[in-house]
Parts: sequence; C-alpha cells; structure tokens
Amino acid sequence: MNLDELLEDLSGPAESYESALAKVPQAPASELLTRLLGKLQSKQLTDSERERRFASVFARVSPSSADLALLAELGSGVDNVVLRNALALLLPPEYKRLVFRTNPPARTKPLIEVALDDVLSLLDRTAVRLSPTPRSHASFSDVIILSISDDPATRKLLESANLLPLRCQSADELDQMLATNEDICAFLVEASFLASMNRDEQRALVEKLAAFSTFVWLRFQEDGLADQNLDVGQLIADVRCRTFQPDVTELSFRDSAGLLQRELPLVARARERLTGGEAHGLFTPGELSPLELKLLGAAMCRYSKERRFNPRAELTQVTTKFLQGGQTGARVALVKVNDLRMPVIVKLDRKEFILDEARRFLTFIYKDNLDLRPEVHLHAATALIVFGIIPSSDAETEEPAPTLEQRLADYWYSEMADPAGCDDGDLLFEGFMDAVRRLAILNKQKCFDRSFSCKANPFLNSLKEMEKKGFDWGFGKQAVAKRQEAENLVSAAAQNAICHGDAHTRNILIRNQQGFLIDYAYSGPGHPCSDLVRLELSVYLTKFIPLGSEDDFAKLQRDLSLERLSLRELGLRHQHLLHARMNRLCLRMCVAARDCAIEVLQAHGLSLDHYLAIKILTAWQSLQIPSLQQFLARSIISAVDS
Repeated sequence: MNLDELLEDLSGPAESYESALAKVPQAPASELLTRLLGKLQSKQLTDSERERRFASVFARVSPSSADLALLAELGSGVDNVVLRNALALLLPPEYKRLVFRTNPPARTKPLIEVALDDVLSLLDRTAVRLSPTPRSHASFSDVIILSISDDPATRKLLESANLLPLRCQSADELDQMLATNEDICAFLVEASFLASMNRDEQRALVEKLAAFSTFVWLRFQEDGLADQNLDVGQLIADVRCRTFQPDVTELSFRDSAGLLQRELPLVARARERLTGGEAHGLFTPGELSPLELKLLGAAMCRYSKERRFNPRAELTQVTTKFLQGGQTGARVALVKVNDLRMPVIVKLDRKEFILDEARRFLTFIYKDNLDLRPEVHLHAATALIVFGIIPSSDAETEEPAPTLEQRLADYWYSEMADPAGCDDGDLLFEGFMDAVRRLAILNKQKCFDRSFSCKANPFLNSLKEMEKKGFDWGFGKQAVAKRQEAENLVSAAAQNAICHGDAHTRNILIRNQQGFLIDYAYSGPGHPCSDLVRLELSVYLTKFIPLGSEDDFAKLQRDLSLERLSLRELGLRHQHLLHARMNRLCLRMCVAARDCAIEVLQAHGLSLDHYLAIKILTAWQSLQIPSLQQFLARSIISAVDS
C-alpha cells in the first residue's frame, strides 16, 4: 500500500481506518502526519473523530525533533481549530506556541497536497528560524480549557490577549498536559467536562488543579459542580496549605460555559503573577534551575507587593545566599527582596516534600508558633516554602539569629583565645533552656492525628542492614539484646506525643535569652522524649571536648543516664573531664534536657526507663553519622552494657 492509499484509508470509513492503523509505523513520519492533517480536514468527519484519529496515528509513529518542529510550523496553518488544538496537545511545550502563532507562514499549496520533497524543503527553511520561545507570545500564556466541545468565542477572546487556548477533553489528556507544560496560567473547567464525574472524582480534579500551581487562575462552571462553591474554595486552600480561601483573582465561579470579556483581565493577571519575577538585576544562583528561578521570582514579587501594601510594586532585585540546611536534603536560602530590610528563609524541594512539611506545620505547630509564618508556592514540578526569619536582635535587622551550633562554636573559640576571661555561658544557657521549654510544651501534648508518618524516632533499618551483611560494631550480643529491649519498650509509645522531629543544634536559633525552633519538616507523631534526647545527644556528640578515654565517658554516661545524678554530683565525680568551660556548659545543657525529658514522660504517664531506651536507640543511630564523635556515641552504649 502506497502513502496515498494509506492516507485515504486513515481518513475514510471506520472499517478502512481500523485496518490501516497497522500499516502506519511503516510510513515516513513527516509526510504521513503533515498530509494527514490536510486529509482529516477535507473529509466529512466530526471534530471529535478528527482528533481521535490524528492522536491514534501520532501515537504509532516515532517523529524526530525535526519532524515535530515541522508539524508545529505547518500546524499553525491548519484551518480546523479543533484539529490544531489536538496537534498542540501532542507536541512538546517548546513547540506549542508555534501552532498558535499570530502570523503563520504562508502556504503555497494545501496541506493535503504536500509531498515528501515539500516536507524536506520546508524543514530546511524553517530550521534556522524556529525558536523554542517565539517572541509573539509571553511566558506562562497557556490556558487549559477542560471541555468536551470547542468554543470559538472563548478561543478568539483568549487569542486576542496573546494567550494560548488548549482544550483537554479527558482526564488522560489533562495528565499529559500537566506533566509536560510549565507555561499554564489558567484552567477553565466547564460543565461538559464535569458531567461524567461523581463527587469524589470532581474533588480529585480540583485537588489536581490546585496542586499544580498557587499562581494560576481557576474558573469553574458552577452548575456542573457537585459541591458548593465555598467547599471547593476550602478544598483548594487545604491542598495549597493556606489558612485562607483563594480570592477572586485566583478562583471564580460562573454559571456560563464560555469565558466572558470582563474575565479576561483575571487570566492576564495570573500570567503577570507568574512573570512578575522576570526582572532586570535578578540574581541567578547556580543552584537553581530555570523554573525554580522563575518560581522564586514570582514568590518574591508577591511577597514584595504584600509587604508594601501596593499591588503595583515591581520586583527589582532578589539577593540569594544559600545556607546549610537540616537533614532533609532541601536547599535553604536567605533571600532579600528589593530594599526591604528583613530577608526571608526560602526552602526549595520536591513538591510532595514541601506540601508534606507545610501540612505538618499547620496541623501540629502553627497554633503555638506564629513566628515563622510559612507561605507555600507551587508551579508545575517546582515548589518552595517561605518562612519569616527570627532576627538576631529585637530590633529589625538584616541577619537571622545564629544557630545554637554557631553560638557553641563561638563560645569554644572564645575560651581558646582567652581561657581566663571566658564567661560561664549563662546567657547562652538561658537561650538553650528557652528552646528546651518550648520543646517540652510541644512534647507534652498528645498526638491527635496519626495519619502522618512518624519521622521523629530513632531509625535503625540501615544499621541493621549493615549488620545482616556482616558488619560488626564490636559491642557483643548483650548490647544488641539491650537494643532490642529498648525497641520493644519504645514501640508501645512510639506515636503518643507531638514532636518537632529534628531537634538538634542547627535547628535552634538563639537570640539573647530566647531559643527558637526552626525546620518542622519532620514534625508530627513521635515518642514523648525523642526530641529532648536527640537535642541532648546533639550537644554531647558534637560539642563535648574529648578530654578523656572512652571508658571515662562511659562512666559519665552511666551516672548521667542510669543513676541520673544531679549536675553538682556529676561535676564532683567527673572533674577530670570538665577542665574546659565548654564541657561544663555542655554537661549543664545535657542535664537540663534529661530532666525535661523525664518531666515530659511523667506527663504521659510513662516510666523513666523510656528515657534510657530512646537514648540507647539514638546512640546506635548516631554510629552511622560520620560528623559525630563516634567514641562518645559508643560510650553511651557501653554505659548501658556494663
């Protein structure tokens, strides 16, 4: 069968079309697809059938990038708008705009008459002028219309504003579009698309659109919705981790199917929200991808407008300094916008991680901690969360308060520089105690939502995998048996309390006599004393100066953990380990964290053995972390084993 016969069958009766599909992979992709566009236009077929046939043929060939560029070039001249829309849905994002260009290239003959020589000639001529982002369209100009039927009036209205209307007729088409297109600024959801969905399916659709971007405009034809408008608005707010419902610039309900002229500025405004960060002088750190940079710019533009109470304020400069983060692997930056004095902390990570952290914060932390004020921003596969900083002093300042880790390091440097003149660290201890009290208040609360996974407790799976493969930590069977006893005891109360989940010296900020907790990515259910024990060991394993042997520190840990001696008794019994003021300050912090952990256990009606059990497991987990002082972790395990 030659190509002319194949095209005739593909555009002919249903029987010939079905039999011809098997021969499609043998035909040249460029000529087949370009000529099929013309054939399908000329035949007496419904628009939906034209779409279906072209998509089916497209799926059976393997067009090259050159083929796709040519299709986009020729597709802009397709007279049938429905077929042109079907083509756009199948093309990569960089070619979609070419299909809807304002001034398509002139054709010397109808598409139906295009032959292979014409295809090659066109490809040669267009290769030098094709651009991934044609100047005729701005970024973020795609409007997705979820509708079974085409609406020429809506399409014409959008095109008049230099926007690209792309119609999706099914959930599968929508999924493909969301996975491949970053330039979407609005979704128009019509009743015809909603008609076949039950309430749960409609809610899943709303959640999917809401999670795509926090900047797009959503418009629903309300007579097709199973839920009330307020319920839809609340669902969108919940998905985006917002404490307020979207306003009219973000969400609209109308009883008509087509877009109205007065609604067009709302679509344009959504595009402006997404492009607002594309300003001259924007600092571009190498750690960010182009889309991440655009999202950061859009988020900071919105932040600047809100802080200035001026919706027309322009973003002129963003200064970004990346910081060392916690244990989650996210990138954390200190970001300053325009000439605003107060910077913010921005965390960038995968969308599911950002949303999980925000949901945890809003569920467990927000009511008791209004200092950080998190704001979630999403677009396509990119996500970030913005936190207000804790300034280094009560007055407004451009620097965040230092971490406990930094303050302890500075204290040790001060002692090394002038041992006699170094103070006892009372002010630093008060800041530490303020953070400990905040943790204790949080940990005394019973966990009311266990639908979140527990990330707070010691995690030993990887350690046990090493042991299965023959690794020997050198402790013997008794120590491993003690570890198993600890796991059994902890399991009964593993999710009883609300925990911070990642309490260590880098996640505590010290400002004068105040201590502030940051980074709640692991917050949620956990063992009541996991946080305080982890903080105690974070101080002990990173800042205690090793002025003795492992056996000396095992005796110290036995008196601290098993005998639970007072600070004074410990000082008298272990003077040889406490020559450094740094060690005396660290021991003071460890005793304070221990006593608060015991207080928390009592609030939950648990025995003091739980403190020792969590400490044993945390010490075992710490053996896998090279940055910690390994022999100090071993001293804890040895103390219990002796």
